[in-house]
Amino acid sequence: MRHLFATVFFLLAGTALAQSTGPAATKLYAVVFEATVNSAGKIDTLKVSKVIDPSSGTTDAVKVAVPQGYVAAARAFLSKRTYPTDPKQFFTYTFYDPSQPTRADFDPKADRQE
Repeated sequence: MRHLFATVFFLLAGTALAQSTGPAATKLYAVVFEATVNSAGKIDTLKVSKVIDPSSGTTDAVKVAVPQGYVAAARAFLSKRTYPTDPKQFFTYTFYDPSQPTRADFDPKADRQE
């Protein structure tokens, strides 16, 4: 069920990203992380599972290097909240802009005009 939800989400996010226009449009990728939490519900481990291009309409992995600085930024961003401790392992994602490799708090919907 989670994979279905993730697939639908990424397809919708990809459509939204593909529809956004503008001369300064930035290529955003989604970095999917495998995470575990401790007994307090805080991120314990965070490992890159794959990188996808949401605008492709698929969840196929793409070859994009994710710098360690971005992983650290993603850990800081994801650590702002507490997660349920069951399951201890789960998958989550953040958006990645290669031109800003130490920022993991992108919201692609924030730039859209409705």
